[in-house]
Amino acid sequence: MKLPDHEQQELDEIERRLAEDDPKLAAKLTRPAPKVPHRTMVVGGLLALHVIGLLFVMAGVTTSSVVLVAAGACVVLGVFGGFAVRVWREREKQV
Repeated sequence: MKLPDHEQQELDEIERRLAEDDPKLAAKLTRPAPKVPHRTMVVGGLLALHVIGLLFVMAGVTTSSVVLVAAGACVVLGVFGGFAVRVWREREKQV
């Protein structure tokens, strides 16, 4: 949606004055927001799953539930295995 000319001129004037008054802030506002790398998101997700698995194990031990302990152990081992496979694949790409 296009702004009317007088509003666009006002915004341009505000932007120009901001750049004159505080150039550091103006530069920071014009930079795009940094994106989180894909690798960081994957590792963060695996870590969260690992913690969830540990919580299942702790809940199973607390309530004496073999099913919860087994489910938590499977999640923890699955995350460990997934992480190991991911690292192995990345090393294979480098060679």
